[in-house]
Amino acid sequence: MRRKKHRRKAGRVVLTILLILALLAVIVIFGFRTRSIQVEGNDYYSDTSITTWVENDELSVNTLYILIKYNLTDASLPSAIESMKASLKNPWTVSMAVREKDMLGYVDYDNAYLYFDQDGMASLRTKKVIEGVPYIEGLEFDTGGVKIGEGLPVEDESIFGKIVEVSKYLEKYSLAPDRLVCGENGITVYFGNVEVMLGEENYEDRLAQAEVILEKLKESYPDTAGTLHLENYDASSSAISFVPE
Repeated sequence: MRRKKHRRKAGRVVLTILLILALLAVIVIFGFRTRSIQVEGNDYYSDTSITTWVENDELSVNTLYILIKYNLTDASLPSAIESMKASLKNPWTVSMAVREKDMLGYVDYDNAYLYFDQDGMASLRTKKVIEGVPYIEGLEFDTGGVKIGEGLPVEDESIFGKIVEVSKYLEKYSLAPDRLVCGENGITVYFGNVEVMLGEENYEDRLAQAEVILEKLKESYPDTAGTLHLENYDASSSAISFVPE
């Protein structure tokens, strides 16, 4: 008799547990059904593009699944996005916080612009000009070998390191060129109608000088086009000249 009572009690416990699990499953499946995805922090991509990316996963119909996927796993992301984190505004509404990559520059490609990041990865093709990202001229690459999400197929990969260095010191000295040109003689940047030749090294010293000289040129040669030669300048020399056109 005692054994039968124990079995009945155990059976009730198991049944109760199964009912609770079934109830929880119903709540998870139907109570957390995705009805809305909100996006914030995006500039390169539209809200629709981000939403479509998330919804391409058939399991994204569940908000808890989205929460776990974008917070606890190494989920794949669009090529121009650094990170994407999910949070729930309510059981049926997901908020996606997007952090996009800093773009190093962009080039003309396939009737649009091709943006690449600091690792030289082709990250975004768009007809939109992103403010603060320099236009790069003279960067030779295999247009037929371009694949979004992969390294830009350039002849000389060391050029990315030079562009990164120049960009770092441009930011340090609050200089915003209209364009940046890669050529046989190194890197050249343009500020309006003034060409500044930087060469292939000592970029910090040269851009520190450029900051001061460009201000003086505005006073001494207002609206005058010309070339500022800094390609041979280093801390131990004074090889600087401005040649008006």
